[in-house]
Amino acid sequence: MYTVKTKISFEAAHRLYNVDTYSSECRDNLHGHSYKVSIVVGVEKLNSAGMVIDFKLLKQIIRTEIESKYDHACILRKCDPIADTIYNNCRKVILVDESPTAEWMAKEFYETLNSTIHNFDKNLKIISVGVQETENNIAYYTGEQR
Repeated sequence: MYTVKTKISFEAAHRLYNVDTYSSECRDNLHGHSYKVSIVVGVEKLNSAGMVIDFKLLKQIIRTEIESKYDHACILRKCDPIADTIYNNCRKVILVDESPTAEWMAKEFYETLNSTIHNFDKNLKIISVGVQETENNIAYYTGEQR
């Protein structure tokens, strides 16, 4: 399989409300990260241009599907008691069912891109999505292994 990797970055805030096993600094406080997202896509056979996909097209897809939605957003669980206040007083709030961890984002981005990427090339596969929160911490999602 041939693979290529590209990255995007965005700024966002979140809070890991009601997570018993997490440090109190991130559980109890709304805080932000400079997220770096890496996406690896692959194909068994290169296209007529000799590429997996044109990097410019891949970046355009990722910016449309992820960066435009999440950049400068506040991501909160729907059950978080501050969610309604933040939602009613901020411009870009994303309310989700699960805790908005880097692991959750990696899976969410994988599923979003997986459903979109086939519109451009039915042979393309999302191999993995990585979401880096800090210089040293990154979570990956690779989909169902067969």
